[in-house]
Amino acid sequence: MDLFELIDNISELTDNFIGNMELVPANRLGLDPRCGKLFVSPDCIGVYKGNDRTLQYYGGFEYVDIEYRHEMGDYVFYSAEDNRVRDHLEQYLNRMEEV
Repeated sequence: MDLFELIDNISELTDNFIGNMELVPANRLGLDPRCGKLFVSPDCIGVYKGNDRTLQYYGGFEYVDIEYRHEMGDYVFYSAEDNRVRDHLEQYLNRMEEV
């Protein structure tokens, strides 16, 4: 396997992973609506790489420790192991329970 095959494989796996996540407006996670739409799963929040800076600026994710931020394919994932990320996921999950 060469580098380009590796990149293609990672992109394909990442796209499959994203396909199983729910795409929701940021305000449903208690974030500023200017953060746009985010991909949500019980263990992480994902965003297109091109929108990551907006999430960092308006959502305060620039304070998420680098060990909980993962770039894969065309996306950036923030792990729920970080308190800030976990708090926003909990807000979302609590709202879903109310519906």
